[in-house]
Amino acid sequence: MRPPVWLWLNLLSLDAPIVALVWQNFLARIYPVALYPAGRCALGLTVWAIYLADRLLDVRDSAPDAETPRHNFYRRHRRFAWILLATVLCADLLVTFLWLRPAVFANGLLVAAGVIVYLGLFPLGRIRGVWKQPAAAILFTIGVFLVAWTGTARPVQTLGWPAAAFCALCFANLVIIENWERNRRIKRRAGMWLSLLAVACIAAGHSRWYFAVAASAAGLAALILPGENISRDARRVLADAVLLIPLLIP
Repeated sequence: MRPPVWLWLNLLSLDAPIVALVWQNFLARIYPVALYPAGRCALGLTVWAIYLADRLLDVRDSAPDAETPRHNFYRRHRRFAWILLATVLCADLLVTFLWLRPAVFANGLLVAAGVIVYLGLFPLGRIRGVWKQPAAAILFTIGVFLVAWTGTARPVQTLGWPAAAFCALCFANLVIIENWERNRRIKRRAGMWLSLLAVACIAAGHSRWYFAVAASAAGLAALILPGENISRDARRVLADAVLLIPLLIP
């Protein structure tokens, strides 16, 4: 059976790079920094490569009784996915070594080391536990903030709290999706924590960044309410779609 059109971005692991690029662009508009095409391409390709590698490492073993559509897709199209990963990695390395600014490249090496550790511990090392989602959220946040952090004179003072708020939002997104994929019921306190994040961001001041994080957190909290009345695949797509709210903010 052919997957619906609206699920293809998720199956090809393109949803995460799109979210990363949207927030990177939004960050550059609010905290004006030089954001060149090479920086955009490097982030999108890197995030895409990480997600492709993660999925391929997840389907090394035999299929479990209940498997998500995206894992089933990578299992059935494993050769295509490996070719796609190799192509994305080659393009990423080409952009990184030829066009990325030296300062961004130097800071990016630290991020690359973190990614290698992450892939080695979790997908490759098969370590399961509470640390995978926070580690992924931190790495995703660092990737989105890398260019702005490099080009800001006082990055900790200027970008520290915006990065923390965004990281909390990413962590909530990952935890919610993980529970849905494992058919676990989302506890009501998850909605409470998301509401607290939204309130904290609104209280932080009149900033478009905090407003976008608050609106996205509220959107995630709203997705918890319908429960199983919405299909698991639809919830998965909608959980990423609410993170595109910066596109609606001028």
